[in-house]
Amino acid sequence: MMSFSSIYMGYVAPATTLLPIITGMVYYKKLNSPLRTLTFFLLFSLLINLIGIGMAQRHQNNLPLLHFYTIFELVGVLFYYYQALAEDRIRYWIKIIMVIFPVLCVINFTFFQSLYEFNTYTRPLEAIIIIIFSLIYLNHQKDTEHENVVFTAGKWVSIGFLIYFCSSLFQFIFSNVVSKSAKEDIKSLVWVIHATFVMIMYLFFYIAIRNGRNK
Repeated sequence: MMSFSSIYMGYVAPATTLLPIITGMVYYKKLNSPLRTLTFFLLFSLLINLIGIGMAQRHQNNLPLLHFYTIFELVGVLFYYYQALAEDRIRYWIKIIMVIFPVLCVINFTFFQSLYEFNTYTRPLEAIIIIIFSLIYLNHQKDTEHENVVFTAGKWVSIGFLIYFCSSLFQFIFSNVVSKSAKEDIKSLVWVIHATFVMIMYLFFYIAIRNGRNK
């Protein structure tokens, strides 16, 4: 019989992604470009997560998938912010980072960290970058005189990113230590907490898409 943590992390948390995905598909024509990008980003994220779950159930090491997912995730989130932010200087740096970060990831798993261990160098860096651009977006909206549903939706998205990546930053840094040294019940608790923050982020995305469907 599968444990609660296995069901929670393997099925319940990933299934939460369906809320914003289905909502985004239903209201696709009523969404602005950033929210459409977010919808497709979530759809591909779900597919990658399902592949990872399938590999784990077959007792295959799915950490190589995480290394490549880190690249996809960072590029996908930054592309969302590229569309959501209009300032040319910010968009310039987004394009630079979208090119440099994948190169750093390849260098990391080629010379520093094996594909078969957690990418504790590039994953935290990804989290910090997303945190920075989420804060930039929120600050940009704070300075906006006129509030509308597009801004409200964008704020929900950015807050969702902040909740997840801020809460997971230290887990990303110490994943290998926890994996090798912690007891099984501690590891299970850590990943259950992680899955909970993932679900919270998805719920924020769902609210964002609902709020932004009539831009």
